[in-house]
Amino acid sequence: MEELGENQVSKYSSGVNILIRLSGLWNDANTHSRAGRFADWNNDLDCVFRELARDIKPNDYKIKKEEYDKFDSKIIELGEFNDGGSKSFKAPSKEEILNRSKQYRILNDKELFLKRLENQIGKGTTWDDDDEDGL
Repeated sequence: MEELGENQVSKYSSGVNILIRLSGLWNDANTHSRAGRFADWNNDLDCVFRELARDIKPNDYKIKKEEYDKFDSKIIELGEFNDGGSKSFKAPSKEEILNRSKQYRILNDKELFLKRLENQIGKGTTWDDDDEDGL
């Protein structure tokens, strides 16, 4: 019997499951961004943040969360997403087109922030490995 207070490690790692979930979320985000479904894309990105947040060091979490929340503040200033197109047969106004373009750029930056964060915490595409002899 192990004594209380000892470090216990599960014999099963959830690391692979986390990476599988992240892959699915990135696929969903890509699908929704390409389809112009900004509300769904934004929700996908929030799910990615929740998955990544568990691995942000406690001292860094507040800073990263504040950076992440700035994207939502900008989105809120622009108003709700209009993913369903015009509510009538008239063409969207110039203001609606500009607003949607701004929303797209904010979501694009939000996604890039998350991809960089994913790399920083070691779940992405880049890492340092001194054992690989520079390969």
